[in-house]
Amino acid sequence: MSLLFLAGLESDLRQFTENMKSVGIVALGGVVGAVATSLLVFTLIGRSFNESLAMGIILSATSISITVKTFEELGALNTLEAQLVIGAAVVDDVIGLALLSLLHGFTVKSTDVIHVVVIPILAFVAWFGTAYLANMLTPRLFSMVSRLGHEASVVSIAFALLLLFAYMGSTMGLSPILLAYALGLGIAGSGYFAQRIRESKWIISSIFTPLFFIYAGSRLEIGELSRELPAELTTIILVVAVALTSKVIGCYVASRAIGLDNIRSLIIGVGMVPRAEVVLTAATLSLGIGAIKQDMFAGTLLSIPITQILTPIVIKSLYTRITPPSQIQTFPTPFPIQKPIQTPSRAKQSPPSKP
Repeated sequence: MSLLFLAGLESDLRQFTENMKSVGIVALGGVVGAVATSLLVFTLIGRSFNESLAMGIILSATSISITVKTFEELGALNTLEAQLVIGAAVVDDVIGLALLSLLHGFTVKSTDVIHVVVIPILAFVAWFGTAYLANMLTPRLFSMVSRLGHEASVVSIAFALLLLFAYMGSTMGLSPILLAYALGLGIAGSGYFAQRIRESKWIISSIFTPLFFIYAGSRLEIGELSRELPAELTTIILVVAVALTSKVIGCYVASRAIGLDNIRSLIIGVGMVPRAEVVLTAATLSLGIGAIKQDMFAGTLLSIPITQILTPIVIKSLYTRITPPSQIQTFPTPFPIQKPIQTPSRAKQSPPSKP
């Protein structure tokens, strides 16, 4: 939960709502590409439909921190393709988390046809409601709490809200990480207080993130993998291959559909390839409820460093073919790029007074 909350803090709710049509098409293309490729590949090697679907849902999420850093190094952060990647990454995470809630409902409890419709709708309504309410109400709440004068009061309340919304999501039959991400995304728009939480996020991440990675690593049973090594190794390689290619295919087709040229569509597809905390969280949850097996979990773990390493190399190579870096064409920014907020001096750290 803490990983998804912190990931939400690094985004912006306005990125999600502005220019929704274009980013929605690209994001949907990426999700469809991941799910369809997984269903095709893994059912062909004899895996069940449910396990293949689970793998597609896991790989539908993306983490573009390394992609954004690459665009920044190339001076291409304001290009149309970069802004589409930034917006689509938020959208496809929401779609993936909603599908994960549906998968959770199928696996954990007996889910009828009505739940197939109800769970995704409930997931989207709960996600938007949480993000919107957090964006509207948390600035006032944090302003009241900060008057108590305690240094960590804002961070403490944010963490309490994280636990509360994760519990609410679980009681509604949704994945608890869905509302954790939405809460972080909503709080990200609260300006000064969001910056205070970002500066203090090491308090949350230093405690819970190592525990999560230890737990995720402990779920990997090497002994079970080694029993049928050739077959398991084949599955692991296929998972990595699907992770590398499925987003490229889906996002390329979607980008071409909205009128982008061949190279820029490829850049968007490659930019959506990296996987990190959302995929790891989804894979760990799926393994815990029995939706996937050890070899697919191992392949997912291996795909994270591979996608993070290869993505910058390929993007830089594609940009050298489109134009010299000094002549990269930029466009008016359709999404506001979040600028670091200057930390007030020690004497000015009291919250802004009401007008």
